[in-house]
Amino acid sequence: MKTLRRYWETHNGETSPLLQIHDYLRSKKTALETSDIKALAEQLKLPEATVRGVISYYADLQDNRGSMRVCQGTSCMLAGAGKLYDNLQKSSKCQVAYCLGYCDRSPVVLDSQERLLFNKQAQALAEEQQLEATAEPPQLSVRCLAPEPMVIRRAGNDYSQLEKARAAGAYSAWFKALEGSPEDILSTLECSGERGRGGAGFPTGQKWRSCAEARGEPRYVIANGDEGDPGSFIDRVLMENDPHGIIEGMLLCAYAVGASQGLIFIRSEYPQAIMRMREAITQARAAGIFGSEDTFPIEISIFPGMGSYVCGEETAMLNAIEGLRGEVQIRPPYPTQEGLYGQPTVVNNVETLVNIAPILEKGAEAYAALGTEYSFGTKAMCLNHGFARPGIVEVEFGTTLKELIAEAGGSAHGQPLEAVILGGPMGSLLLPEQWDVPICYRTMAERGIHLGHGGLVALPEGTDYRALLEHWLKFMKDESCGKCVPCRLGSEKAWHLVRHQIHQPEYRTQLEQLFGVMEQGSLCAFGQYMPEPMRQMIEYFGNRIFQ
Repeated sequence: MKTLRRYWETHNGETSPLLQIHDYLRSKKTALETSDIKALAEQLKLPEATVRGVISYYADLQDNRGSMRVCQGTSCMLAGAGKLYDNLQKSSKCQVAYCLGYCDRSPVVLDSQERLLFNKQAQALAEEQQLEATAEPPQLSVRCLAPEPMVIRRAGNDYSQLEKARAAGAYSAWFKALEGSPEDILSTLECSGERGRGGAGFPTGQKWRSCAEARGEPRYVIANGDEGDPGSFIDRVLMENDPHGIIEGMLLCAYAVGASQGLIFIRSEYPQAIMRMREAITQARAAGIFGSEDTFPIEISIFPGMGSYVCGEETAMLNAIEGLRGEVQIRPPYPTQEGLYGQPTVVNNVETLVNIAPILEKGAEAYAALGTEYSFGTKAMCLNHGFARPGIVEVEFGTTLKELIAEAGGSAHGQPLEAVILGGPMGSLLLPEQWDVPICYRTMAERGIHLGHGGLVALPEGTDYRALLEHWLKFMKDESCGKCVPCRLGSEKAWHLVRHQIHQPEYRTQLEQLFGVMEQGSLCAFGQYMPEPMRQMIEYFGNRIFQ
């Protein structure tokens, strides 16, 4: 029996309650009043309490008009973004962002005109100096250590225009797939052994098969572009430089599972990605690649995020699209059985979808021949500004972290690296003696290491670990969806201890107790996994944190 819930259909996001609330608030010239809440509730046919809950939840529904977003992700924090924010706030309206997705060029600011200012430009703005209009922004570096690129083959340059993308192979796999059956795609994907690249590593073919066999119409495919792990930026780069690769992956998924609706959920901190994806959808539809009975009758829409990190979790994302607070839902039922609007839904992250066409082109055996016994294919790894050669490096599974860090040239400023953060704040903090480990889901899991989204943040000698611990706890309390009491209140209490009472020895024991409660009592990976790298930091560098 289907869960009884209120659902809303959406077409290009036009009637989503969340977007209606957003547009209403942006049209307001004065402060929000009780009468506004009542009017919105009547318009949306929702309880006033639900409308209040939605407005209070999303950062982008607050009055941030005219604000510049100052990235406070881990990479930018290590590059002095805290001081930058304080300086900018003296003369400008500022908003904290976790994160803007330019970890290779930290710190970064997105101004009110959605211009990106990197490093020295951002510092000059904070010091109220004249910006150099001719200054060249730092360039992205995209490299490949694998036998051949799979993910990044069109990521190093701008392939957002349809003609250029098709000349480089976009949509070739799609048109060939239409000559076969959906079962051909499903069986190839299952045999390839590809696993989702969003962090959980669930087998993609198994997920698609589950949706294809589920009952219910219409079916949905959602591209998760809500990449938010500080240190990872591959999804932003793919959405900006290879949007047609993402659309092709969605089309292949839709054909395989019988979906007639597609959505691309993109965080609002990525305005360039939203623009590029919208343009690519328009171009592909106009060219007849999808959307007609002659090709494949599917509609693909953009749904912009509203400033919530937890909405990267698939059930929280579905809630957001339906117009509710982005809170995590209990599973089962899984989205492939009961997803968006209660119908079968596949949610895959951007990197996962870009992998699909190369797998079908090369065949399952060729793809599975890459990598290790337990992790097939390649993985795009992101290196932050703390490395001598930051950027995106595609590696074959089985490449060691030590080899990757050596390729990146070690620390950016020549001093030894004390540790690295792998997989963002829900990942792992690894000392140099732990780097000789193959990038492989199973091998890393056996050693208690979380690969996550594949972002690497360098921690050189002299890193202020107390400040880093406080930063992570502030991030956790700011971004907790609030559904689980251990996560919501535990992160607040832990942050207070670190900020105000850390020099008292007994509080280290209290922190450990709080971490245990959060891990055991939280519903999703956010509350379950964030304590572990903080515990590792205290174990390795506690003498510097508690001195």
